[in-house]
Amino acid sequence: MEQAAAYLRISQDRTGLQAGIQRQREDCLVHAAKLTFAEPQVFVDNDVSAFDGGRRPGYDALAAQVRAGVTHIIVWHVDRLYRQPRELEDLIDLVEQHPVRIEAVRGGGFDLNTTEGRLMARQLVAIAAYESGHKSDRVKRANKRLAEQGRWHGPARYGYGPGGVLIPEQAAVIRQMADRFLAGQSLRSITAWLNRSGIPPLRAGTGTSGLWHPYTVRSVLASARISGQRAYAPDTRADPAGGREILGPGDWEPIITPEETAQIRTILADPARRRATPARPTLLGGIARCGKCGAGLTITGKLSPTADTRRYTCQKDPSRPERGGLSINATHLNDYITERVLYRLSHPRTGTDGVSTSGLLRQVAEINIRIGQLEDDYQDAVITRREHRSGVEAASEALRDAERRLVTADGAIALYTAPIGNRQALETWWDALEVIDRRAVITTLIARLRIAPGRPGRSFDRSRVRITYHP
Repeated sequence: MEQAAAYLRISQDRTGLQAGIQRQREDCLVHAAKLTFAEPQVFVDNDVSAFDGGRRPGYDALAAQVRAGVTHIIVWHVDRLYRQPRELEDLIDLVEQHPVRIEAVRGGGFDLNTTEGRLMARQLVAIAAYESGHKSDRVKRANKRLAEQGRWHGPARYGYGPGGVLIPEQAAVIRQMADRFLAGQSLRSITAWLNRSGIPPLRAGTGTSGLWHPYTVRSVLASARISGQRAYAPDTRADPAGGREILGPGDWEPIITPEETAQIRTILADPARRRATPARPTLLGGIARCGKCGAGLTITGKLSPTADTRRYTCQKDPSRPERGGLSINATHLNDYITERVLYRLSHPRTGTDGVSTSGLLRQVAEINIRIGQLEDDYQDAVITRREHRSGVEAASEALRDAERRLVTADGAIALYTAPIGNRQALETWWDALEVIDRRAVITTLIARLRIAPGRPGRSFDRSRVRITYHP
């Protein structure tokens, strides 16, 4: 008894992917009906390249059905079934033992069991292979030209939207990931921190597990993209341990400095994966940015028993003449930003939306005040012990919920323990935090920190510091 199976393949061009699959399916089923095959089995290879020789699970399943007795294969076009001469020869070997006829919606049918059918198939596949190779060469040349020009390429990546537009919330997470790695944390510990904090990866909710994995963290940290640089490796399907080759600066805003990317890559490429002296992140390095060019400021100078010459500086870059020439006293800036952060935590702005950072901070402060009032009322015998216990339990549950949402929304797990609204307790809490966690708190509260140019020789000028807080 004759049996038919339909095979569909869509290439890596993602534009209209599902629509393309649906059109092919409909056309193949209509063609099958014309050939009196009512319900053929359908095998699909979705988003599989027609030229790179990768595995095709759908095709492998189809081949198994041919061995089981399928006599007709229906395809939209023969180049969906095979695109390379080696694929055709493998198919010919198969049909020598299991006769099968190819029926194409576009181009008609032919029989691989005949000499004429094989000649036609070999001619078609030779043309298809030439077209694929020629197209591949053109694409590679175009991509290399874009890379040399420092242009953004490809879809959105973590930290950036389409076209390389910075996403501040994700950029803050990358900044923390880099800090933790350079401070000596492993990829596994950073992965655990991300998942524990409830920070979603790029494609969470689209059929993925919604979790981070060590290889994903490594890919993000090793990428030249996050330091505003353009990498290019056309023949590399998987990222090497140390990242792809960097050609030069890109035309998008960096999240970390090129120097930090070089440090990260050196660690990742080291077979021993050990550092004798892990780098210690500065409080505002990479967070504070140049008000002229937007580059992240890095620390220069040193602290000694007799002098403190540390400054946050916009480093010169020969490939970017607009950079360099701006600096600010590091100690004074650290102290000023610390003061602003503690003030904001002790005096959260009014907000009742329960979603924004300000609204959640205000809720935490108000609940803490409510718990204090319940304690006073109980001591003054205004309420009973039962009323006190019930009120404290309800307030504590509301407090835990607000704190969980605050951490989930912003990714700064250190805020979970912050005594919001209590300035004295906040100072003690802040002093006990590691630098990494202080940076996480800062990026949770502050969306943008710009340092405007100043006159040489002047004392610390607060008006140069431009702070944009998260809502």
